[in-house]
Amino acid sequence: MKRCVLAFTLIVSSVRALQTPANVSRRSAIKSIFCAATASLSTVLSPINPTISQADDDSIASPSYDYENRDRNKNKDALIREDYWYFAGKRPPRRLNIEAFPADDPTYNAWGSCTTSQSTGNSCVYVSLKQRIPAYGKYSFSIEQSIVEYKALGRILKSSNINWNEAAKLVDPGYEQKMPAPIVDALLKMALFATQMLTSPNYSGPAKELLVARYYVNECAFATTELAKAIEDQDKEKSLGLWNFGMDSWNSYLSIVNRAISPKVGDKFEMIS
Repeated sequence: MKRCVLAFTLIVSSVRALQTPANVSRRSAIKSIFCAATASLSTVLSPINPTISQADDDSIASPSYDYENRDRNKNKDALIREDYWYFAGKRPPRRLNIEAFPADDPTYNAWGSCTTSQSTGNSCVYVSLKQRIPAYGKYSFSIEQSIVEYKALGRILKSSNINWNEAAKLVDPGYEQKMPAPIVDALLKMALFATQMLTSPNYSGPAKELLVARYYVNECAFATTELAKAIEDQDKEKSLGLWNFGMDSWNSYLSIVNRAISPKVGDKFEMIS
């Protein structure tokens, strides 16, 4: 009963937030909704939601390569500024445990009560096959190709005799009218793919899953940019550290979008190892 009251309170506050005066920015309106949602999720799901936290995991990264704790400068240099950290001020873990990351499960939306069925799940966050299948067809090839090349880059960097020229080609940003390497080219497509796969027209405000997916896309983009610099400097230790950081970010992103890929949509993406 308490959860129902809490959920109803969240919806009321969300609807009121949408009714903003003309001098209030779109970001302010969305942020007010998301902050209310985050507060409610913290109350309702805190016992089973350890995946969204500020806590450090000493087993994940050495202090020398603690890239997830870098100064993000208000996401001014991020590929997609409006991610989970930007709205909530909290950092998801370096490696997401998808089993402990609950999907959005609202009780109400702006139009009334949500319903749940075995085939579609929660009606308020359901994304139709008509939306997911074209998105998969449009973006999956680029993402799959970048996964293959990221694995190849790892093999190069782990070899005893590194071919730095080949490594540099795999993270080439494509300046001077050149096409970027597939790893670089896929980054924005990953963000667009997540938007199509995780955004329901029945849900007010940005979905938590989408914002966390964007966060990991930004981590992948950071790792790729810094990796190109380390490869140019032929710094093996730093290159490997950044590659491992990128691998964790890639796999975290893939685990989120894979959850939206049913057999009718297509094959799930393979993890990087």
